[in-house]
Amino acid sequence: MNNFKGWVLRLLLVGIACGAMAEEPDLIIEDGYVLEIFSDGSGSLGRQFDPKATMSCKSAYCEYKRKNADSRTTFRDTWSFQIKKDAMSDEKTITLTRKPHEISEEFGEIEFNSDIYLWINLRRASREMLCVAGHDYSGLTAMIRVDSAKPMKTNENGCVLLSSALNKQLVSGSKLVIRGSHWPYQSPETQNISLDGYKKITQFLRDRRT
Repeated sequence: MNNFKGWVLRLLLVGIACGAMAEEPDLIIEDGYVLEIFSDGSGSLGRQFDPKATMSCKSAYCEYKRKNADSRTTFRDTWSFQIKKDAMSDEKTITLTRKPHEISEEFGEIEFNSDIYLWINLRRASREMLCVAGHDYSGLTAMIRVDSAKPMKTNENGCVLLSSALNKQLVSGSKLVIRGSHWPYQSPETQNISLDGYKKITQFLRDRRT
């Protein structure tokens, strides 16, 4: 067991050393969230880490994170975004993703290794799209559901128009359930996506369309 902990800690130290050589992002810390912005237009938004959330987890990773967390540390469950400007037209492409996570009493923070996750296109105010990324089984539609609201079917590409009504549900909701089928498996996969921070990150990105 001690050898395992030592191995995990060595991996963490290597990661820290690599991170020290990487670009430092611009940080905005407010309202319990940490927004990271890199010079290439990528970034993330996550809730500040609360050590109490993983106190029952005794793994070396959990113990290390609890001990070394500071105001910049977030939970692993974050929004990731990308802002790209076309070299010719200067038109911006703005996308936002979030993957399924959970917090386990035994293992702490877990990111599911799933082909099904949330993808949002905020490129144009007149046609924002919300998609079940990874849904690519021909002839089948995906589904989404905000909390206990009525489920919605997507088109065959796994996307729906992010209308004003849907946006209001997402702003006030706490969880988005997504269901899609990833080729070659016809049986659908269902995942839960946290909506924590949705209003903050979408407002930030929409403000950067111009």
